[in-house]
Amino acid sequence: MGKLPKLIGISGFAAALGLAGCSSAPPLPPQLPQESLGLPNQFVASGNAHMAQRWWQSFGDSRLDVLVHYALAENPDLQATYWRLAQADAVAAQARSGFWPRLTGRLENTEQKRSSSDGFDFAGGENQGNTWTGNLAASYEVDLWGRVRSGARAAEAGRLAQEMNVQTAALTLAAEVAGVWLQLQEQRGQEHLLSAQLEVNEKTLRALELRFGSGIIAAADVLQQRQLVQQSLQDLAQSRANADLLLTQLAALLGMSADALPPAAFVDAGLPVLPALPDTGFPTALLLRRPDVQRAQREVLQGHYLSAQAWAERLPTLSFDMFFSGGGTSISDIANDWLLNLSLALEGVIFDGGNLAARKREQAAAEQERWALFRNTVMQALSEVEQALINEQAIRTRLSYLETRTQLADQITLRQRRAYGQGSVDFLNVLSSTNNQQLLQREILTARRELLENRVTLYRALSGGLPVEDLPEPLPVELDVYSTQVD
Repeated sequence: MGKLPKLIGISGFAAALGLAGCSSAPPLPPQLPQESLGLPNQFVASGNAHMAQRWWQSFGDSRLDVLVHYALAENPDLQATYWRLAQADAVAAQARSGFWPRLTGRLENTEQKRSSSDGFDFAGGENQGNTWTGNLAASYEVDLWGRVRSGARAAEAGRLAQEMNVQTAALTLAAEVAGVWLQLQEQRGQEHLLSAQLEVNEKTLRALELRFGSGIIAAADVLQQRQLVQQSLQDLAQSRANADLLLTQLAALLGMSADALPPAAFVDAGLPVLPALPDTGFPTALLLRRPDVQRAQREVLQGHYLSAQAWAERLPTLSFDMFFSGGGTSISDIANDWLLNLSLALEGVIFDGGNLAARKREQAAAEQERWALFRNTVMQALSEVEQALINEQAIRTRLSYLETRTQLADQITLRQRRAYGQGSVDFLNVLSSTNNQQLLQREILTARRELLENRVTLYRALSGGLPVEDLPEPLPVELDVYSTQVD
């Protein structure tokens, strides 16, 4: 096993799991992260707000709640993850069957007749007739070295890991729906803002055209303003196209066509207010609840049991076999005239060219790989939380600067228009200040969306999974209609 069992204390808590007979595994032992991973004592920042399991409800919009509910119920990729869990459950049940004897039976009826073409005398009953034979065979492997037990525990650990995969997929889906919904609200806000800017630019253009008609200003001023109007029209058309694309993306996440989207997808709700920063807790506590970390931990356990199974396969097996057979001219003769064979066998590999030894090394290496992947999952989990916290502060700072710049741009534009009316500045100054003012207004809206979307990332990084009732079991589909008959 190398140093792995000592590093993570796997022998102690693996035995406590009792994976062969449990439906769920306890969390990682509290001493594991600090001892073997050297985690920090706290995150870079933390709030005081409680984060509910349904974290998207923190945004206070029932329409988002409806969309996430649809996605969790209908998304095909999430349903495929559930069916992979059903497969893992069946594999675990197959592995547990090794604890029981295997019993097979056979009932056979034979009709015997001889041809009459050769003049043979059929007077003898031994030349024709009806015979019945039946047999029962039972076999059982005595699990001396824990091969069957290790295989069952490995399969159960795999099932539990797949259970966490369902939670991870559900969390990812909820975050994607929330992210697309926020982008959709931003695009609708951009459309309103661009429409208002277009109206201002068109009014300015009409005023300039009147002044040009009176010979007060040059044609270049009118042409420059027309160019700004065209830019506004272009941006407005692009914003509407972006909204249509986002609706298509949202429909795919909900497992339906865009025409079938619920009314909640078309409501212009605007961007919500950013909720209070949640209590991030301690890094160790994060590992006890994150589904992807729990999945990686269970895969480490699975590798441990597979390695133990490979070790046991090199040792002799002790098996018990029973064979019962009987028969006669009637079916009742099976019970009257029978033979019973009992055997006990010890079987082991003497030479296999190093096949089993190589398999043992393969599983030992796979166990080390799973441990490395577990450590990587832990570090990625910590990094996601830290990055989201740092990024939130950075976006807040950027948004503050944008708001200050927008206030200054409003003042600059107002003064430039006054100066242009007095003939003291060129129209290009007015055009430049107006364009900058409008761009800053749109950047603020984008920054607000990025701040909210980053909070979605933080919620997902801190989440310990969704309520079970939010993950409905998909109904099996009748697939015969999709099968083809090959002649």
